[in-house]
Amino acid sequence: MPFEHINGFRMYYEVAGQGTPCLFVHGGLGGGNGSATFRQYQMPRLAPHAEVIAFDRRAAGQSETPSSAYAFGTFIDDIIALLDHLGHERVVLMATSAGGPQILQCALSHPDRVAALVLGSTATQTVRVPPELASLITFLGTDGLGQLQEMFSQGGADQAAAPFAHFRDGLQTYLAYHLHGDPIAERLGEIVVPALILHGTADDEVPFAEGERLLAGLPQASMVPFEGGGHRIMMSDPDAYAQAVLAFLRGLTV
Repeated sequence: MPFEHINGFRMYYEVAGQGTPCLFVHGGLGGGNGSATFRQYQMPRLAPHAEVIAFDRRAAGQSETPSSAYAFGTFIDDIIALLDHLGHERVVLMATSAGGPQILQCALSHPDRVAALVLGSTATQTVRVPPELASLITFLGTDGLGQLQEMFSQGGADQAAAPFAHFRDGLQTYLAYHLHGDPIAERLGEIVVPALILHGTADDEVPFAEGERLLAGLPQASMVPFEGGGHRIMMSDPDAYAQAVLAFLRGLTV
């Protein structure tokens, strides 16, 4: 499937199926397999009933790792740029984990482009930096790792410096979330599109209480709790997850 130059970087994405357009934003903060888990466990189940789009975010999966442009607002711009490239004016946005804050912010910044939300195992903010580490994270994400890499590169130690470059890319995404803070929490009431919340009651990464806060704050939200489910319900209970999404889509007028 295609690689395209989208909003300043080489993005990998896949499209399958026909019908209501649904764009998925994966979790994680860099590296990893990007949208591969969704493409394996959910795309085959959803694509017979909808047009399903999945992409790898910058510095994740098969997409390019640009050296700059990791502000939180840029992640939102990436989503909109992909929609423009595909010719979609309005879509259902889906996400899991760290993808959730992005689609919530997208609904606030571009309400005309968002028909509905599917929020899996997520919260208004998924990066919580302890106050005592905040200044260190900011320093490392802006200047610190670059200085360390330069220091190790002196004298021909490029191989020793390489891990710092890789770590810096992930840290820049982490820093973007950290600097963004949690302004979405106070604005949930402004998101008036239908929203489906899918959350495991035993999630030890994004606690179930975060899903309950989304349910309480979003005016048109409904929830399907996964009793005893952990953070990866999209993978551990794929049939029930997909069935809940499809039932939600059937009730929409897009």
